[in-house]
Amino acid sequence: MAIQRLILDTIVDDDYDLIAIHCSLASYRLAFALNKYMDLRLFRKNQDIKFEYDSHSANFPLFQYEDHFQYNTYSLLGNKFRTKIESSTSAVEGLFSSTEEDNYVIKHLIPELKNVDYFLKIETETSQFSSKSLTAKLLSIPQIITAYVVDYTELKSKNNLIFE
Repeated sequence: MAIQRLILDTIVDDDYDLIAIHCSLASYRLAFALNKYMDLRLFRKNQDIKFEYDSHSANFPLFQYEDHFQYNTYSLLGNKFRTKIESSTSAVEGLFSSTEEDNYVIKHLIPELKNVDYFLKIETETSQFSSKSLTAKLLSIPQIITAYVVDYTELKSKNNLIFE
C-alpha cells in the first residue's frame, strides 16, 4: 500500500507592509492629513480594535480605505490607548486634601514599539507597490515627525495586527 503525503508549501503568511508613524496629532486629524496629502479616503470603522485586559478593555482606533483600482487596502491603527483608572486610596490630609491624583494606564497595540504613535498597514495584491515611495510621501506631511518601514515578521505581537 502506498503512503500519500501532502506538502503544504503554498500556504503563505499574510503579506503586507507596515509603516510606523510618529505624530502628535489625534487619530482623526492624522487620517484627515493622510487623506489630504496622499489622496486617500480613510474613514473610521464602526468598531475599533478591542483588547480585554485583566481590569479594563482598550480600544485602538481603526481607519481604513480599500482602493479597488490599485487592489490595496490601507489601515491606519492607533498604537496607544490611555485610560483613567479609579483610585482606591483616599486623598492625603493637609493643605491640598480636596484634590485627588489622577492615575492613568497606557496600553500599546504593539508593546515592542512603545514610542510609535500610529501604524499604517498596507495590504496589496500587486507587486507594483513601493513602501519606500509611500514613506517619502508620509515624510513630506508637515505634521508627521518621522515615518519608517517596520519588519512585522520580527515582532512578537504581530498577531495583534490581524483584526478582520
